[in-house]
Amino acid sequence: MDAEEHYLILRTHFEAVPVQEMIEVTMDQITQLLDCSRRNAQLVLNKLMESGYLTWTPGRGRGNLSRITFLASVSDLLAAKAKQLVENEQLNEAWRLIESSGTQRLKDDFADWLERQLGILRTEGGEREVLRFPFYRPVLHLDPAWVQRRTESHWVRQIFDTLLIFDPEEKRILPGLAHHWEWDESSSRWRFYLRKGVRFHHGQEMTAQDVRFTFTRMSGRTSSEWMFSLITDIQTHGRYCIDFYFAQPNAVFPAFLCTDRCSIVPEHWGGPDKKACFSALPIGTGPFRMIKNNESLLVLEANDHYFEGRPHLDRIEMWVWPDYEGQPGSHWTGRDMQLLYSGASREATSEPSLSQLENGSTYMTFNLNKAGIQHNILFRQALDLGLDRERMIKELGGLRQYASKGFVLSGAEQDYTPSFDLDEAKRRIQASGYEGQSLNLYTYEWLENEKTAAWISRQCTEMGIRLNVVKLTIEHLADPKVLAQADLVLAGEVLGEQPDLTLLELYQSRFSFLRNHLSPELTAYVDEKLTQCMGEPSSDERMRQLLDIQEKIKSSSNVIFLYHSLQRAQHHPMLEGIALNAWGKIDYKHIWMKHVEEV
Repeated sequence: MDAEEHYLILRTHFEAVPVQEMIEVTMDQITQLLDCSRRNAQLVLNKLMESGYLTWTPGRGRGNLSRITFLASVSDLLAAKAKQLVENEQLNEAWRLIESSGTQRLKDDFADWLERQLGILRTEGGEREVLRFPFYRPVLHLDPAWVQRRTESHWVRQIFDTLLIFDPEEKRILPGLAHHWEWDESSSRWRFYLRKGVRFHHGQEMTAQDVRFTFTRMSGRTSSEWMFSLITDIQTHGRYCIDFYFAQPNAVFPAFLCTDRCSIVPEHWGGPDKKACFSALPIGTGPFRMIKNNESLLVLEANDHYFEGRPHLDRIEMWVWPDYEGQPGSHWTGRDMQLLYSGASREATSEPSLSQLENGSTYMTFNLNKAGIQHNILFRQALDLGLDRERMIKELGGLRQYASKGFVLSGAEQDYTPSFDLDEAKRRIQASGYEGQSLNLYTYEWLENEKTAAWISRQCTEMGIRLNVVKLTIEHLADPKVLAQADLVLAGEVLGEQPDLTLLELYQSRFSFLRNHLSPELTAYVDEKLTQCMGEPSSDERMRQLLDIQEKIKSSSNVIFLYHSLQRAQHHPMLEGIALNAWGKIDYKHIWMKHVEEV
């Protein structure tokens, strides 16, 4: 126990005594409070005096009391301790300490101080550039085979590379780690020629063996298992050539290789001691290498030997700030902020900002593989009619932007025709034979999800439906056994740079919230459509097939769509090369900083 903790014990016990006011105490009181011997208590008191926390005058002679004067308040002590923890990169511990104080003033003061530590930093004579920004949670699961959230996918892109790259501007596939590729007439054999001299962050050269290892390891719990299971053989030809074989035509494979899931990892994880920690501290070939990643902090540094050219930024630090999105405007000062994503960014500000409507939708599924009232189409239609999307968006606010009629954007604000009719919803509920039984709506832990789920539950009460909300981690919810227990699921899907690939996985993966709740008849229909998609080289044609699926699940009310969200990011005016990707994030390898005099 350090000096601050000992002082906190004493000061808390005597909290009614003002600072700088002397009081009389006995040594027995001190030893009892510190739970130690008289000798150790004297040592602690001496240390606290040396630290400037108190003065102590021992009583001399029988019956004479000792005197103590406290020189620091509990708030001052907690603030100093929390700042020290932050400087030692222990943000998680600092937050726990501040939360335990119970005073809003201290929390606000600490938040103001912490904000001043974030932003753009120049070190080593102004030559080294660091971007430091907040995020509301740690990001510890970065093995590309198993990422499930957009933020993780975004970080994977900073650390890893793929064989091929999709250019979202030109809508075409470009060379990545493979500089050339070819295929046979049936599209069932694909060959890739690898770049030479590309090195992983730990120094090992990337070869065909690493590519083979990347794909052969993905036979476990991955959302893209549906694609990997189609590969019948992988053969390497020397260090820089590799073939993939399929039992049936697979025209989608090159596009699939551009996805984050196919990021190339080093054979044997980069060493026998790396496998256990690979998810939190991954090793790739990408523009940035991982330096640190824990509950408090994620740190990347530029890969000096990146084959596409070294990034301009030298270092990126993401500081975990648990409630920064929950308190927009409560502690941000007028100074230019560094980088803020989503809800924490402010609409009315002079700082540069970017925004775009998200391609994707928040939606709700009905589990038609579990017995219950949800099998009755009148009941499902009633929920669709009884949820006033426009009212939901108005009351909940945030980044909810437009009511949606599907995943894909196409002038969404004009496309949606309001269908809310509470009276008709109640009539259909009565006609469905619903008898007041309780249903469970599952969703994953995220503040905005939880708000939406609570709103839906209240709206269901208006309709006469009892709906309980069950919150789980996204990893837990993706378990097919867990999904089988849910009556309904509330989730969201963001379509990536290749929307057809995102939808293919959503409809195909055995870990998909949506697929697990499709009726057997719809599952058969979807699988037939997906087989056609796999042999179709045109992404436009694949998307037409996928939109047919969307219309089919809508017409059956197996899935109901709720709203499209806005993606938004604020940034410091010194940052250039800023652009939002499909996930509403910024690719850091393109960022560079202007000098102050140029702003």
